Amino acid sequence: MKAKFKKFLLKAACCFIPSRRLRIRVRGNFDKVFYYKAKKALLLAPQIETIVLGSSHAQCGFVETKQDLNLGVASQDLYYSYQLYMKCRLMLPNLKRVVLFYSEFYAGIEEERSQMIFETLKYNQYFGIPPKNPLLYAEKNMDTNLKFAPFEIKEFTFDDPYPFPFYAPDLTTPQGIKTVAEKHLINALRDNNQTAFVEKLIRATDADAVKLLIVVPPASAEYRSYMPVDVNVFEALEKVTEKYKDVLYLNCYRSEDFTKEDFADADHLNRQGAEKLTAEIRKAFQK
Repeated sequence: MKAKFKKFLLKAACCFIPSRRLRIRVRGNFDKVFYYKAKKALLLAPQIETIVLGSSHAQCGFVETKQDLNLGVASQDLYYSYQLYMKCRLMLPNLKRVVLFYSEFYAGIEEERSQMIFETLKYNQYFGIPPKNPLLYAEKNMDTNLKFAPFEIKEFTFDDPYPFPFYAPDLTTPQGIKTVAEKHLINALRDNNQTAFVEKLIRATDADAVKLLIVVPPASAEYRSYMPVDVNVFEALEKVTEKYKDVLYLNCYRSEDFTKEDFADADHLNRQGAEKLTAEIRKAFQK
């Protein structure tokens, strides 16, 4: 009976979503990932000393404890990473460290200009972060003030957080890996300077006396084989780290410490790989 009532409420809520396309994408997908992160930030705020920002590489690359809050979400761009920090600096009284995962495609990607635009509404829903480009939503008849109800409201512990096990099906075949690598390259080479948000984050953490570590996560040899050797997708980031020499920087992109057994797919770490990278991150803060 309860299950039927939940289903009824979910269908009823979807009726108020203005865009039919958005209704289809949202129905049955009130995001437990965002809900988990927002609820942990609220309930454990005094305990949290480290936050992790970034895309699915962050989501799958750092194993959190009760003193950590992994805010990594698939396709999160640098605008939302920066805005999450600006929220957390107010929400978390004992924040001491920030880890920013910098993905291959970060130099040029804007999530609001991608097919993931509907996902960005959840940053507003759960963290009160406004859209970067409101006109893009208006063009798609999407209401940026829309408030979703959490899909699941229940008690849970923070001992075994999402997302393990995790893998992207399109990163398990040679053709799929090639296609994803090509998309990443296109985004990396867009001329719209998203790395400017890294500089903003550096200045904000410095002003708050919070340590910042920028991490380039490892990628499998198979994934790297589809990236052109004469193109440096991290060039924009390297210019920033050269300019701000006091910022901690950990580049694991070609690290031989991570083997095939550490990956869930060609571009994301599994639990074993994440534990290994988490240990490296904790060491970097101690230096």
